[in-house]
Order: sequence, then C-alpha cells, then structure tokens
Amino acid sequence: MAVAVADPSEPACYVQIRGRVVRVTTKGAVGHIEALAHKYLGGPDPWFGGRDQVRVIFVVQPERVSSPRG
Repeated sequence: MAVAVADPSEPACYVQIRGRVVRVTTKGAVGHIEALAHKYLGGPDPWFGGRDQVRVIFVVQPERVSSPRG
C-alpha cells in the first residue's frame, strides 16, 4: 500500500510512504471519520456515498518513505 501527501501550495512537494497493511478493522471507523470531518470540514461527515457505506481503517507498517527533496 502507498500513501502520498502533497503540499497544496506546492504539489511537487510531497512525501510518499509505502508499506504493508498489518491490520484492517471497521471498529471505531465511523467515529474516526467523524472526528476527521469535524477537524477538516468543521462539521459532520457528509457521507457522500450514502449512510449504508462501511467505513474501514487500514493500519500500515511503513517500509519506505520517499520525497523528491530527499
């Protein structure tokens, strides 16, 4: 699995983390997305795909971190 996070003001500046999934769970996933929505959207998760979606948390063990800036 890979996750990349870019600087919104400079998309060429990013960090990429590659690793393997060590745990998958639905426990606590709804609360987690709600907390993230409040933090970044200022309110509850809008559930764009509908309330019947299953929320999942993937825990990734990092194996490699890279960035174009070293």
